[in-house]
Amino acid sequence: MKTRTLKRALIGVFVIGGGIGYFMYQAMQSSWAYYYSVDDFIRHESAAQNYSFRVAGRVRLGSVEHDLQKMRLTFTLVGAETALPVSYEGVVPDNFAEDIEVVVQGQLAPSGVFQANMLMTKCESKYRAKVK
Repeated sequence: MKTRTLKRALIGVFVIGGGIGYFMYQAMQSSWAYYYSVDDFIRHESAAQNYSFRVAGRVRLGSVEHDLQKMRLTFTLVGAETALPVSYEGVVPDNFAEDIEVVVQGQLAPSGVFQANMLMTKCESKYRAKVK
């Protein structure tokens, strides 16, 4: 009688633990993304299809086009040697501007344009002490 109860308890623990583990894996998988600079991403561009990446770079001066009706933002992300065209649809952060560092997350389209689904800006000046 005790072995039967013990077997049921162990099976229950494994089923519940497996279910919790599966849900944790699914939740974490959506946030996994490789992080590259623009130059590194361009070097490995051929292997970038169908995967989600985070790419960091600086917004090129004069490259920003903002379509307010479609909520689409297009710009060019530049590294030390290369450039990557980016298209983003969604709410643009308030501190987004030209010539600042940003991180975009998304996928590379077959057309060669990086389709971003997340846009994050870096604002270093906000946290630096002002020098008088």
